[in-house]
Amino acid sequence: MPENYFQTLKVGHQFIVEALSEVQPFLRSYPEAKPRLRALSESLAVFLGHQDKRMFDALYDFYKNDRPSTKMIDFLLHDLKDLKIKYLIFFDKHSGEVLSHHKNSFPKDFMDFQSQVLGRLKIEEEYLFPLLKRWRNKPKLH
Repeated sequence: MPENYFQTLKVGHQFIVEALSEVQPFLRSYPEAKPRLRALSESLAVFLGHQDKRMFDALYDFYKNDRPSTKMIDFLLHDLKDLKIKYLIFFDKHSGEVLSHHKNSFPKDFMDFQSQVLGRLKIEEEYLFPLLKRWRNKPKLH
């Protein structure tokens, strides 16, 4: 199970970075950005769904006697909730009709959202991935 989470999240990072870069050239062309936004939304939804209660509960259980690690897990969980809210707000605002009244704010909103997503990915690489690696490499009982 730990191996699956680590590999899945690592691959998810690649898909998200690619999806973000697909939107980037079309920031000034809202109609052309929209199909790419759908792909980004789907990639993010799948990725966020992999970081579920089971994963965090298992991490808590594994690190229950390691206070710094459990505090980091708390932070990661809280930060994930914040990103999910930002995801919902961004895509609610920018998934309407082509002539949406939000199209003028789209370039700035996208850049802000992209920055938040990339920030989360960086935090995961620096903090979550090492936790997952240690969990994955735990000694097996025979």
